[in-house]
Amino acid sequence: MPALKTLLALAIVTSLAGESKALKCHKCVASNENDCNQQGSHSCPQYADACSTITAPNSVIKSCSYKSFCDQARRGGSGGATVRCCFSDDCNGPARGARSGVGLTPPGLPALLWAALAGALLLGRL
Repeated sequence: MPALKTLLALAIVTSLAGESKALKCHKCVASNENDCNQQGSHSCPQYADACSTITAPNSVIKSCSYKSFCDQARRGGSGGATVRCCFSDDCNGPARGARSGVGLTPPGLPALLWAALAGALLLGRL
């Protein structure tokens, strides 16, 4: 739960920050990369500063995210999941998502996936 509290606090603080151009990220939840890529790209909330792709056996989650989430994923854990973060428009989309950003394979899947899902729900795009 500390990760969720951190994510929520970050969302509140950054939502109070100034205006800037919204990042665009692919957003989806699917059982494979191809199905996920068909769900398309969306504008992120102003406070999102990264796009993320989380893959695990039979699961792919793509969403707007935060650099702080990516940093935490790099340090934290997520078992058999791979977390990739990138920082430009549609960088987690087809053909580019697998090559862009930072690939992570930390140990502790449930906490990281729940944090990502909670973040996506907070962003209101699932």
